[in-house]
Amino acid sequence: MGWISVLLSVLAALLMFFKGHIILMLLAIIVAIGSLWSWGIMHNYATEFAKRRPSYKGSFYDFTNKEVQLVPNWITILNICFTLLGVALLIWSIMI
Repeated sequence: MGWISVLLSVLAALLMFFKGHIILMLLAIIVAIGSLWSWGIMHNYATEFAKRRPSYKGSFYDFTNKEVQLVPNWITILNICFTLLGVALLIWSIMI
């Protein structure tokens, strides 16, 4: 899900740029950066917990449910907010 929210925000930024809404385009770029940042932080937390497991192979999505649940709630909520804002900006960029 991480890349999808980033791509939706980038698509919103492109649509805003082509429609001439520069301020909204900058907002969409900030949302895309925030979404990518928060997704990366969540991935780093899960990777650190996964490294403690002897069966960890080092692949990008080699996590158990317990390791994913150990990611702090504040960063997850922040990522959800960035994702929802990116979707809202995309819908808004399509409608205007």
